[in-house]
Amino acid sequence: MSTIIECKNATMTYPRNVKGIENVSLAIEEGEFVYLLGASGSGKSSLLKLLYREEKLTKGSMSVCGMELSKLKNKDLYKLRREIGIVFQQYKLMPNKTVYENVAFALEIIGISAEECQPRIWQTLTLVELADKAHCYPDELSGGQQQRVAIARAIVNEPKLLLADEPTGNLDPRTSKEIFRLLYRINRRGTTVVLATHDYHIVENFRFRQLSMKDGSLIQDEDKKAPGSLQYDFKKKDFYIV
Repeated sequence: MSTIIECKNATMTYPRNVKGIENVSLAIEEGEFVYLLGASGSGKSSLLKLLYREEKLTKGSMSVCGMELSKLKNKDLYKLRREIGIVFQQYKLMPNKTVYENVAFALEIIGISAEECQPRIWQTLTLVELADKAHCYPDELSGGQQQRVAIARAIVNEPKLLLADEPTGNLDPRTSKEIFRLLYRINRRGTTVVLATHDYHIVENFRFRQLSMKDGSLIQDEDKKAPGSLQYDFKKKDFYIV
């Protein structure tokens, strides 16, 4: 198993000397499912933005998917972004495009032909259980369905790494559980998942490695692999959380 994320004394400061993260060192292996925990302002989102190079380090080093980010030129950012899927609390769907078109857009912008796109899109919509909504528009969907479209768009290119920044923040507990179940299925297919969340019910009932942040610093790295309340439905041939 190889390392997909490695940070060494990673520090980022915003203008006016506002701290983003400070001296964060960690390593995440391919295939891991990792929670990123902490209160608002703890540095979770700043760390995620650094991982997909929306922000740049002030000092230290950060390697993602084999690329040293401080050495990555802007013209080569597409190489990193092709390896990463990103899901936000706000769904950021295009309201004038259907579910199918929203997912297709993620492939079109990297130059994949319509003929090659079609089977990937249908496979991904089936995975997120939205194939029957392919021709609906975002405003015709529930919040949970819109988030599943956003996840489909993030994974349709089969990224190595999925970064999810509070993806259940706007959802009720039952829908949050469904989104988490989906993220778990994606992880089981081989994608590394880093999930920033405040949903401690999910964290405590389904235990994976926990990275806790406070005031921009990594204060705890706890490896928890107890199965918690993960169950398997033999009729549906799928995992679920109770």
